[in-house]
Amino acid sequence: MKNSLLLGALLVLAAAAAPRALAADDGVVGSRGGLSIGGRGAYYKPQDIGGKWSGGAQVRLGLGSALAVEASADVRQDRIGPTVVDVIPVQFSLLAYLLPGKVVSPYLLGGMGWYYTHISDEAPFGDRTDHRFGPHAGAGLQAWLNRYWSVDGSYRYIWLSAYRSRDAAHPLGRDIRDRGWMATGALNFHF
Repeated sequence: MKNSLLLGALLVLAAAAAPRALAADDGVVGSRGGLSIGGRGAYYKPQDIGGKWSGGAQVRLGLGSALAVEASADVRQDRIGPTVVDVIPVQFSLLAYLLPGKVVSPYLLGGMGWYYTHISDEAPFGDRTDHRFGPHAGAGLQAWLNRYWSVDGSYRYIWLSAYRSRDAAHPLGRDIRDRGWMATGALNFHF
């Protein structure tokens, strides 16, 4: 939670500094090609569980001015009664910028994710690990602060299979629907 608050504060400060940074650079922003690395906050809201903030990172590689590929990873933990579910989503996305070359550009995204899932059920049911895969699609907005820094935010819907949880109240198990939406905000450094 503290990391998410810190990232949120950094994004607000970066957005406030954007006009000044662009003026200092005479409006010249970094190339859309190349590599960027960023820390990000993510809010994930699955169908059967309350939403939760988590932290993560993303790496983007520009493929010219209109396309980029992104690899990202986040860490989240959900509690469902006595069950603890740790999920590490590793997502790979293709981004298509709608206004390439502009200081602010919306983009569409789509891709596939691998979701490492560790479920700790109460005794005697024990722990288990699952590897799930699922597609995602959405949209976002990227704003350049200066030649080297940008901020972005995205919304994506994730289609993901359910996982089974067992506890004393549900000894035969219950399915937890984990598909849902995810919103992210990131601060990126461009090389």
